[in-house]
Amino acid sequence: MKLQDDWKQTARTAWSIRLMVVAALIAGLAAFLAAIDASVLGVPPLYFAAASALLNTLAIPARLILQDSLPTLRQFFTDEGGAVRKRTVGLLAAGGVALSGAVSFVGQWEGLRTEAYRDIVGVWTVCYGETKGVTPIDRYSKAECDRMLGARVLEFERELDRCLTGSVPVGAKIAFVSWAYNVGVGAACRSTLVRKANVGDVRGACNELPRWNRAGGRVVRGLTNRRMSERDLCLRAVEGVA
Repeated sequence: MKLQDDWKQTARTAWSIRLMVVAALIAGLAAFLAAIDASVLGVPPLYFAAASALLNTLAIPARLILQDSLPTLRQFFTDEGGAVRKRTVGLLAAGGVALSGAVSFVGQWEGLRTEAYRDIVGVWTVCYGETKGVTPIDRYSKAECDRMLGARVLEFERELDRCLTGSVPVGAKIAFVSWAYNVGVGAACRSTLVRKANVGDVRGACNELPRWNRAGGRVVRGLTNRRMSERDLCLRAVEGVA
């Protein structure tokens, strides 16, 4: 458990905290009035019962009173200023169809090898470029490789969601995850592409994809083809074309 960085400022200024304190005091006073003998103060018992009921009733609006920045009840219930944008974060994880589409799209570019092999730098690799814990005797079915890739896609989505906070359609999210899977989340999060997506320029973000077609300083045809395919998928999603 870790306190947020500005917890002292929040504790001093947040209306929700102030009102919860008031509500607690009201509830405590109500309990006190209900527990004591009315004759002690020389007041009719009916007055104490009425006061207790009133204080408990006041505790309800005390907890619900709006923040200064949200002057109307409608704004109170619809404001999403501090909310996670659900259409973007975990978008592939939330839908089997979206995840299946991502696995299919990424898989076609990564290439499938069901038996372990050494890649160009001698690292044991299997399925769709998986290298974690791979041994020379590893063998998998296509279904097993698809599940493995699905887990990796979700892992990359979670990492990318830490910096990709703008709302994007499903096809664009698949394209961005495919790109991040290929170039690395660190590079992706530092990119102009993510900055554009976060300010709502998703089309501009799509058009950044073809720039990522180099390896070792050289343009690579395979990367060019992949980036163009990702951009096409991204733009179709932005335009709402199936």
